[in-house]
Amino acid sequence: MRGAGIRPMQPVPGRLPVGAEWSYEVDWSGIRLLADVEDGTLCLRTLEGDDVTARFPEFAPLADVVPDGLFDGEAVLLDAGQPSSLALFDRLRRADPRKARTLARARPAILMVYDVLRLYGVPLTARPLDERRATLGRLSLDEVGRIQVSPVYDDGPALLAGVREQGLPGVMARRRDTPYDADAGEDWLRVVAPAEAPTAPTAATAVDLPTAEQPPAGPALSALPPAERPSGPAPSSGKVPRGRHSRGQEEPPGLW
Repeated sequence: MRGAGIRPMQPVPGRLPVGAEWSYEVDWSGIRLLADVEDGTLCLRTLEGDDVTARFPEFAPLADVVPDGLFDGEAVLLDAGQPSSLALFDRLRRADPRKARTLARARPAILMVYDVLRLYGVPLTARPLDERRATLGRLSLDEVGRIQVSPVYDDGPALLAGVREQGLPGVMARRRDTPYDADAGEDWLRVVAPAEAPTAPTAATAVDLPTAEQPPAGPALSALPPAERPSGPAPSSGKVPRGRHSRGQEEPPGLW
């Protein structure tokens, strides 16, 4: 696989940075995956390099939309309307492809994609995050049944307040103008949602998570501050198509 040599970036804990140089996403509390499509075949690998493709058959249609690409994201499963790491761990234990297909039909996962590292043979890791996200936004991945592009927001404090109200783990803050570099952890911060509400008044927001029964349709957080529209240039070469668990619980291996 051409993506096998890429070292995944990992966020580091930190306080919420504020400024135009930062973009913000929800911490989905899922299992981090690199989705590598080559010659129309999908391979899913964990951060440890384990091949878990057979565990998530509902993600196979990604290869029908983009026959060559490398994506960074995470698998999310819902339990009573909240992302559940325990449900994901149970899925990872199912090595039998037939059992995995049965589970995928009964309780499908969602692949939340937040970066593209290669597209049609063109490496994108040296490009700034804003450019990579703009390219990702033009691929129409949301048209695939269980694939969704993780929405990006420009109001970090409002997003953090919103996820706190819904009991979600927190927010990811990423520096807009940086490449995909595994040694630059300070460019990607995980901010835990505070247990108490901020002292300053904050407008109430609601998090509209996709349901387990229906494929996601549009941004998963419709009631939060407006997500940004993709913008910026596409790669200069190659073809680009248009178109919790509680933090108090012990996290199974392979999770964030």
